[in-house]
Amino acid sequence: MKKLIIFDLDGTILNTIGGIGSACNEMLAHYGLPTWELKDYEKFVGDGSRMLIKRALPAEKAADEAFVDEAKEIYLGFYRANLARETRPYEGMPELLQQLQADGYILAVASNKFDDGAKFLVPHFYPEIHWAAVEGQKPGGPLKPDPGIIDDAIAGSSLREASSGDPSTSLGMTKSEILYIGDCEVDIQSAERAGLDYVLCTWGFRRRAALEAAGAKALIDTPSELLQYLG
Repeated sequence: MKKLIIFDLDGTILNTIGGIGSACNEMLAHYGLPTWELKDYEKFVGDGSRMLIKRALPAEKAADEAFVDEAKEIYLGFYRANLARETRPYEGMPELLQQLQADGYILAVASNKFDDGAKFLVPHFYPEIHWAAVEGQKPGGPLKPDPGIIDDAIAGSSLREASSGDPSTSLGMTKSEILYIGDCEVDIQSAERAGLDYVLCTWGFRRRAALEAAGAKALIDTPSELLQYLG
């Protein structure tokens, strides 16, 4: 029986591709570089802001690490100026989260989005949900598939025991009682490295065929289908 459910953010509980793509296009235009269609950004996301920028830049610019760092800060400036634009919950997700909360499940988020962005967006779009933890990438911190962000979400900032050696015990449960939900190949690797059961959704930034090719063991096409994996 699952007790804690950890969600990825981008492509899982929120469709953020419009806001991400618009801010990235603003960055590219700032440098006089070619921009992309918003749908093209689906193949660029999943591995953090810096990798997004490298994938969006022309090859010669992407090879210049100093330029990538500068462009990333320009992008983040544009994105932070209007984080909620062109962003929306996926159909059926608000209802699912409300049902899970009413049924007593503990809910958390573990995302490769920059930490302050994750901490703004999740309660902004889901103010009625009590989140045990919302964790993104912190400055200098690891990105998924490193399990660090998931471990932080498991522990929770107010629940983590300073002396705990295993984050999975800080909520008084085993890892078999935790389920992770994402939408990209990196989420498969993240869950496996964290030792968690997982489900991949097909409404996000990867299609079913790509997730099957990546070895996804469980796939759902609508949020309500998640319920069958909680027993």
